[in-house]
Amino acid sequence: MDPDAQRMLQFQKGDQKAFEELFEKYHRPILNFCFRFLGNSHEAEDIAQDTFIQVYQAAPRYQPLTKFSTWLYTIAKNLCLNRLREGRMEAMAKVNSLMGEEESLLEEQIVSNNPGPDQQAEEKEITEIVQKAIRDLPAAIRLPLILRRYQELSYEEIAQILGCSVTAVKLRLHRAKRLLAQRLAPHIE
Repeated sequence: MDPDAQRMLQFQKGDQKAFEELFEKYHRPILNFCFRFLGNSHEAEDIAQDTFIQVYQAAPRYQPLTKFSTWLYTIAKNLCLNRLREGRMEAMAKVNSLMGEEESLLEEQIVSNNPGPDQQAEEKEITEIVQKAIRDLPAAIRLPLILRRYQELSYEEIAQILGCSVTAVKLRLHRAKRLLAQRLAPHIE
């Protein structure tokens, strides 16, 4: 059995420390997921907190039918979608981050090379172009991209979270990559 599901079952029996361990392990990843989905740090923090409140409240009914992380991301995804539907945010969710490793490499390069103002301006422009390209993707293909690239979930986990087949997940990811390539092509030298 999934160790996190075991922790949730321990919490179900009254072990508060088990819940604290789950919170410590997943708070930052859920917060990052919500931020990438919503594009607003305050909204993301609210939704991340609401996610763990729902986990806490759902403890008596919890059954480990899927991996704990899949169940948790499904809760977060649904809360994000509800927030968007409620009209408290723009119609399209904003994604304000470069893709995983590229961002880390860029940060390392900036720190190690002490770039001049021209290079900093160019890097900022590239970052904004990539962010806009991701933000402008339709939600149906943006969400699987976020779950795969940033949260590093498997195709199977993404399919469970989205309620679709693994094939559909792969097709959506392929479409997202193709659209990003098309939109970024004019900016590649």
